[in-house]
Amino acid sequence: MIIEIGRLKSDPGSYENFDFMFSPSGSVEDCVLLSPVHVTGAVTYGGNMYLLSGRLTSKAALPCSRCLATVEEELSLDFEEEFDELEFPGDDAVIDLADIASQLWVTTVPMQPLCRDDCQGLCPVCGKDLNEGVCDCHVDSVDPRLEALRSLLP
Repeated sequence: MIIEIGRLKSDPGSYENFDFMFSPSGSVEDCVLLSPVHVTGAVTYGGNMYLLSGRLTSKAALPCSRCLATVEEELSLDFEEEFDELEFPGDDAVIDLADIASQLWVTTVPMQPLCRDDCQGLCPVCGKDLNEGVCDCHVDSVDPRLEALRSLLP
């Protein structure tokens, strides 16, 4: 979405509202977008700078970082960006909100989503989902690189 912001210069304090949806062209690994990203907000001219403020919302399916179960999450981000008027000279200046929103959307995706706070994850030996119950594996083995630390324990 392109907004003509040059005309805001004639009236400091003036603003332009925006409300649009888009589907990001880039993808975040393992993230499946379940709804388009909804972007709302306003661009305000403050005399020597533009203030872009708003909110991004969408819904996505992600794998739990511990057990790999699919997690559906509502993603949202409130944002504010400032731009110096020197970056947009002239009365015909425009700003590409879709490009900015696409870059901001990536930051809404959690790095380690969890299906629940007490997720037990997967057994490192057999791969069973430990949320469904314990397995019969023995996980008492110590990484051989850490074996030397055992002598430090009483």
